[in-house]
Amino acid sequence: MAKDKKEPEIHSTAERKALLLELAGRPEGASVAEVYERALELGDKVTEEAYYNLARRLVHRGLLIPNTSERGARYTIGALAESKWIEEDDLNALIDPEYPLLAITIWKESRRQINEVPEELWVELRDRLRGQQARQLFRRAILSYCEDFHAQIATLAEIEKDPTPELPRLRREAENSRQLLFRLTKFGLGLSQEAINVPLSLDVAISEFKRDGVKSYGNEPILEKELARRIAPEQFVLDAKEDSPKRNLLIGAVDGSSRGGMLSFLGEEGDIGVGHAPMISINTSVGQVNRSIELGNRTVPVFMRLPEKPEDMQRQDNRYTVMAKLLYPDLSDAQYMHAVWNAMDVIESKATLRLLKRWYGPKPGVEIAPADIVLRDGTVSPQDRDFSHYQDLSTYGQIVRDMIQIDWEIAACSRDNGQTVAGVVKEAQLTVFAPILNWFACQVAREKTGQLQSWPMQTMNLIPDQIILTRLLTVGRKKGDTWVRTCAVMRPFHAITNYVRSYSHGSSSSSLILGSYKKAVEAPDKLSQEKKVFWETIFRPESDPYVKMMDSVFYGSFFLGAVPRLDIDKKLPRLEILVPASTEEDGGNPWPIAMPYIERLISALQQNGFQVSTEHSMFNSPAQLDVLPGLIIRAHDTVKHWAAELLSRVQEYIGYYLARYVKTKRFRGIKVRPFTRDELELLYSQLKRERELQAGAPSSTKLLDSE
Repeated sequence: MAKDKKEPEIHSTAERKALLLELAGRPEGASVAEVYERALELGDKVTEEAYYNLARRLVHRGLLIPNTSERGARYTIGALAESKWIEEDDLNALIDPEYPLLAITIWKESRRQINEVPEELWVELRDRLRGQQARQLFRRAILSYCEDFHAQIATLAEIEKDPTPELPRLRREAENSRQLLFRLTKFGLGLSQEAINVPLSLDVAISEFKRDGVKSYGNEPILEKELARRIAPEQFVLDAKEDSPKRNLLIGAVDGSSRGGMLSFLGEEGDIGVGHAPMISINTSVGQVNRSIELGNRTVPVFMRLPEKPEDMQRQDNRYTVMAKLLYPDLSDAQYMHAVWNAMDVIESKATLRLLKRWYGPKPGVEIAPADIVLRDGTVSPQDRDFSHYQDLSTYGQIVRDMIQIDWEIAACSRDNGQTVAGVVKEAQLTVFAPILNWFACQVAREKTGQLQSWPMQTMNLIPDQIILTRLLTVGRKKGDTWVRTCAVMRPFHAITNYVRSYSHGSSSSSLILGSYKKAVEAPDKLSQEKKVFWETIFRPESDPYVKMMDSVFYGSFFLGAVPRLDIDKKLPRLEILVPASTEEDGGNPWPIAMPYIERLISALQQNGFQVSTEHSMFNSPAQLDVLPGLIIRAHDTVKHWAAELLSRVQEYIGYYLARYVKTKRFRGIKVRPFTRDELELLYSQLKRERELQAGAPSSTKLLDSE
């Protein structure tokens, strides 16, 4: 009698997964104990706990269905493990930070796979999400991600005792899970350490597991309490309420422009040109409202601009409209380049604040009322918000402090006057909605009650919210259909700062800052000179704008489907809204405060409508299509023309004085020659003096210049 063919031995996670799915595919299913017994027969060396961890992971991905009874849990097959998608294990094996080009390739492949999802599946998924309460869905999904990560750490802790060749791949996969959990729960929602404990690194997680036997990374009661303040009490997907306001809303839109280059000689007469080197940047911003006025025989839109003319650019109200390395010698090259972006944010915030108050139009006697709602091109959160930068005494820190100060004034206007300030984010990288949607899709697939047979969770989790939500909300829509949106999600101010890692449920958002202040007051001798100056002369605990933002500002987000299907290269913007409400976990329900702001934003968008912009980026050469609120597009067109005119006038203005200066020094015949230090100082003093005189500066200017 011939010998039976020797069965293959089990040595890898993929082989264990195949065995578990094979036995679970039987009509009666399988328990982990049965699978482990069979694994021992096939020569596997791991413990039974490894199979329990693997089962937990497959349940998370919808590949197994747990059936609990008095005899314990038995598992049956859920979603189809074999499908047209890139296999999950293969995907994670390819993602390696040491080989980023491979990761980019996988990211592109995952974007392509989204296009391959049939439209009817997106429509079915959208309809199913209409029946899901958002808070409960977020809670279940987050806890499942925590369970999945816990199973991965338990597996790594066991394998490290007897390392195998697949250990590096399993570590990379676990690190991807850790980072996803951090992006979702910390940066996305600002949850506390007590609600969700995300280890600082993979090694820390493994060592804590070995030492303390960590049972879970999520605390369900605390998580549920915190989600009640961050997730609106509504369905995950719902129709956008059509609400006709009592009057036409006065809507404002703000956009900015930054023209950068290098100041250089181009001719014998000392003309100035702007090239491509980042030596000088000219920032401007426009605020435009949905009103027009008649000037003569013309009807022109009503807008304001900062600055109004070149000679105003460096006056107090228009600081940072001209950014040049020469003007900020205390900044490093890296600080200067980042400061240019911060300066642009300051100018846009000033324009926003101005629209929230009364102002006067271009025609004498034309008074413009405060806007009911202001739309900003980009986020409404400050560009730089780390406290370490806020307390910096250099020019960089001054710009950040100015930014936070203006943003707090905007928040106070919104709080006191009921005005809405919203951002239209064209390139949104935030990860909040997509992981929840992907998890839900896996659970739908495992139940086998619809068309959805499988869903590539790990593939889809590589893609930001914006791409997936664009498909979900626009596929199958027709012109005239009711607008549909996601639930509203809020994150407190600390979620966008460096305090997100240490936020605790039992204390206020600002407690860490106030604790540092208390230590500084009690032991000033232990501080550096710079920190001592900040805490003693600049910081005021009872009125500091950073502290007020920490305690009183949320940022809400949602996606709004108002147009028919968009292809993969066109995306819905993420709508972000400032909500002035207490961020204290015991500070009361913020949603009665937040919902009127959200409803006003939707009403304004319905009144204003969406349009297509064929070019909305100063830095991308290829033309691109953006679907944006119409007023944002008009404000962009206005600021684009004004920035070009301002740049031309600045070149003419500086060129005139520079040419006159060069002639007086008899430098004819020299086309290009760098200024000496003394010449630059003299030129700067002269330009400053002339500018102040033209702008109507007081006579004391002469005394200041002579010092």
